[in-house]
Amino acid sequence: MGKRLCFQGEFAKLVSELALGDLFLCVQRRQELSQPCAKEVLGMNTPAAALSRKAPGDGKEPGLWLHSKQWDLLYITGSSVLVVLPLLLYAVVGHSALFVNLFIAGVIGGPHMYATFFRTLLDPSFRQRHRLLVIGSLGIPVLVVAGAVWAFQLLMTLFFFWASIHVLHQIAYILECYERKQHGHPQRWSLVIDYAVVFSSLYPFASYRFIHDDFYIGKTLLLYPDMLKTPIVCYTVSGFFAFAFLLFIGKTIREIQQGAVHYPKILLMVTTIGLAFFITSHSGNRLEIAFQGFNTWHSFQYLALTWYINTLRKQRGTIEARGIPWLSNLGASRLSCFYGLNVACTLGALLLIGVVFRFSGFTFEHSYYIVVLSFLLIHYCHDHVLFTQFGDLAPQAEEAGERH
Repeated sequence: MGKRLCFQGEFAKLVSELALGDLFLCVQRRQELSQPCAKEVLGMNTPAAALSRKAPGDGKEPGLWLHSKQWDLLYITGSSVLVVLPLLLYAVVGHSALFVNLFIAGVIGGPHMYATFFRTLLDPSFRQRHRLLVIGSLGIPVLVVAGAVWAFQLLMTLFFFWASIHVLHQIAYILECYERKQHGHPQRWSLVIDYAVVFSSLYPFASYRFIHDDFYIGKTLLLYPDMLKTPIVCYTVSGFFAFAFLLFIGKTIREIQQGAVHYPKILLMVTTIGLAFFITSHSGNRLEIAFQGFNTWHSFQYLALTWYINTLRKQRGTIEARGIPWLSNLGASRLSCFYGLNVACTLGALLLIGVVFRFSGFTFEHSYYIVVLSFLLIHYCHDHVLFTQFGDLAPQAEEAGERH
């Protein structure tokens, strides 16, 4: 009897020790699991985490967003509110187009222009793959100076048309990246409809302005052939846009029925079309300022995209330039350095404008456009190549294409 009680006591003691040990291990394991989660929660909203987190679609399934829902809505579509900034400044400072142009150029327009060269002139792989483009583009400043001296009106006309195509090309590039993120290989007819809508959205009202000689940049009336100054041109351009837009609506309805609609892309399309009509509805001096608003949105988008593309390329190990990896490291401080360096280049250009104005005998307007267009048109030239490199922004689509 005594032995039995002793055995029972030892058995109860052993059971209690095992139970306490399991309980302790369970609590310890739960604490270990919760610690990384806590750290992740604390770091979710930091600037570094915003770019280091994988966006939806970084896994096996393609996502809808280029980076993430919050990032895309802020930097790609939501930044469209900046379109009204030049018009507000124009009203506040007493209708001074010079102030508005210098302010926008110094804060956002100039920095976005020089950001291009981190992906082109400073990238050995780009220089090697596009040697003729790089060499040829370096001759653009000579043509700009010649145009400013002998054909300033023609220079400004070519600048406007190229600028409008460039802004719309960036929108089309983003739209196709969205499409490739979702489908990998988008259907060609679908892309043709999207491109037709985007590239014609600016011109129904703009063609009317040209026909009635109501399109100025500063005090310079843009050239337009007399033979095209007929309402038939405006009707033709408007009809083309209307036809393309109807095709786009039909395509979108079909995609909704099939469950294949891409809502971020649709949102960007509708925003672009609405702003294109809003901008070209202005006339006189306000038309130039309104187009500066389109440039503000475009430039903000461009800086964000360039920073993000450099970050993606750094993560994939495809950046060769020595300075770019340092500027593309994650974190707000690196982003500030990237933006600050481009602002410094812009300030240098402003000083160069002053030098040209002081010693050349040109008017300030001529001096301004000689310097600005010498860099800006190189930027346009290089971007038409960069806007065909969809794998930089949608690498999943490129990998999917290689597998197929």
